[in-house]
Amino acid sequence: MLRKKVRSKQSKKSQGEKGDSCTDGNKSLGLVAPHLHSASETCNARFEGQLRYEKKSGRLNICSRKQWLQIQTVPLGEINNTPPRKSCLEILFKGESRGDGMYWINPAGKDNERNAFRAYCDMTTSGGGWTLVAKVTHDYSWVCPDRDGGMCLGSKTNPLYGNLFHEIHQRDTVDLSIKSDIDAGIHLNNTLIRLLFLSGRQSVRFTFVGTSANDWTPSEDAYATFNPIKKNSMFVDHEWGQYTLNNLDYTWNIIQHTRKDKKFTGGIICWGNKVNHSYRFYDHGLHAGAPAVANKPCLLDNNQNEVMLKSHYATIQDTPLKARWDMAQFGFLGARYILMPNKRIAIWVR
Repeated sequence: MLRKKVRSKQSKKSQGEKGDSCTDGNKSLGLVAPHLHSASETCNARFEGQLRYEKKSGRLNICSRKQWLQIQTVPLGEINNTPPRKSCLEILFKGESRGDGMYWINPAGKDNERNAFRAYCDMTTSGGGWTLVAKVTHDYSWVCPDRDGGMCLGSKTNPLYGNLFHEIHQRDTVDLSIKSDIDAGIHLNNTLIRLLFLSGRQSVRFTFVGTSANDWTPSEDAYATFNPIKKNSMFVDHEWGQYTLNNLDYTWNIIQHTRKDKKFTGGIICWGNKVNHSYRFYDHGLHAGAPAVANKPCLLDNNQNEVMLKSHYATIQDTPLKARWDMAQFGFLGARYILMPNKRIAIWVR
C-alpha cells in the first residue's frame, strides 16, 4: 500500500504526541488521536480501542482483542471508481474497470457511507471481476503472534484461531501486500463474502504461488463454479458443508498449472465456521483439494504431490468444542509432507 509522508506543524514535538495535527501539504487528513501509545506497549484489555503510532513505519494501529491491528488508510488517487458498485464483477459489467487494483465496492447495495469498503479487484484473469477475499503469506505469524513466526505448539493463543476465517482474522479490506505478521492471514467479513458469492457466478478461485516466486505470479490457479440448482452453505457462519466433483456440486476450471508433475484436481471443497462441533477433526474454515479415504468428512488426502488449500494447526474435539495445538503442525504453505508447498495463497470470489 502506498503511504504519504505526514508532517507536524510543531517541528519541536515528536510525531504522534498528543495534540499534534497531521497534514499532507496544506490538506488535513482529518485524523485526531486523543492519545498515541508507544511501540513497546503491550495490547491488553486496559488499552482496548486505543491507538499506537509506529514512527519507523508510519503505521497507525488500534488495540483490539489483545492485538495491535493496523488501521487502513486511503491515499489520494488510490481509489479507481465512484460510486461504489456491489462487486468487482459489477464494475466490470458497467464498463468502469481500469485494470487490476483497488476499487470501492458495497455488496449490501445501500448506505455507501456506512457499508462501502476498498477491495482488490482482478479485472484481467479468466474474464475478470474477481474480488480478493482472503490471503495467506506466512504459515504461523497470523495464527499465534506470541511465537514470533514460529510453530504454535505450546502457544497460549486460542487454537481455534488456526481457522483462517475466524473473526479474529477479519479485516475491513484485503490487498495483495505480503506480510509476515498478524496480517499474514486475513479475510473479509464472511457475510460480505457470501453476498459477493451469491450476487455473482457463485465461483471461488484458489491462487497458489510456488516457492520459487517472489511476487504474486501463480504457479497454480483454478476456480470452482458451484451448481446454482444445489443448495450450499459456502461462507455462511454456523454451518458447514462438504462439496465434491463426484457429486457434481461444482465444476473445477484450471487457469494455470505450472508444476505439471504435481496434481491439481480440486476434488473436494469444505467450508465450516462457528460450528459447535468438530466436522473434520482439524481446523475449521475453507479447505480444498483431494479427498481422503476416511470416516470423518471434510478430510483432505495426505499427498505431498497434490496442490491443496489445507491446514493442520490444531486438533478439534467434539462437543463441548475443544481445541489443542496439533503435535505435528502443517500450515497452508510449507506442509511438504502432506501437500505441495507454496509461498503464498490468495482466495477470490466472483
